[in-house]
Amino acid sequence: MAQTTASAPTVRKQRLQGSEDAAELLSPQSDTLTARVYQKLRHALMTGALLPEQVLTVRGVAEEFGVSLTPVREAVQRLVVEHGLEVVNGRVIRVPRLDIETYREILKIRMELECLAAKEAAPRIANEEIERLDAVVQAHLAAIQAGDAHQTLVRNTDFHLSIYRASGQPILVRIIEGLWLRVGPTLNLLFPQYCGSLAGHETHLVAMDALRRRDGDALGQSMREDLVHGSRYLIRLLKP
Repeated sequence: MAQTTASAPTVRKQRLQGSEDAAELLSPQSDTLTARVYQKLRHALMTGALLPEQVLTVRGVAEEFGVSLTPVREAVQRLVVEHGLEVVNGRVIRVPRLDIETYREILKIRMELECLAAKEAAPRIANEEIERLDAVVQAHLAAIQAGDAHQTLVRNTDFHLSIYRASGQPILVRIIEGLWLRVGPTLNLLFPQYCGSLAGHETHLVAMDALRRRDGDALGQSMREDLVHGSRYLIRLLKP
């Protein structure tokens, strides 16, 4: 990808290790090994730590996470069902590459559902969470300015999904997370052109203002604009 010259396995190892602490942002902890491996892989997909068409091995993931093969196999099976991973020729585990039509369909659904979640979140989100998100926005800006693609995506994911979770609509949030699972690796294509433009940071500032005012309509509109800005770049890059 444009943001790194390292090989895919090296990138995967560095990013998976670097994102383990942040994995707790996205889902509750579980006491089972399978669930923990699942959450880590899920987080890696949602935040772009894994790249489109990147190949994984059960043994490689098991060694990285320090677990046996069985929980990795079970976690991979769950993610295949959720279309986060795919099995090629019955044995090769790979991160799917979205085609243009699938991306367009996901984008249309995200615009509706994420705007809805944001509107529901505005009157419910705690003041302490608004303060925390202000720090996330600043960390997002710092990552952009440092040219750190992965941390930019991690902070962006934290910002959006934290707002949606504050909606108090768990079924809606789960659907949204499933869409992020599928589109996360593709967001790597935003680098360096789009994310270097600060457009995403600016829409986050607008969202923060709406949050402080508890303005659900304005917050929903800022989420929509964020999606629209980024999609203009991705659609051009995804065209055959």
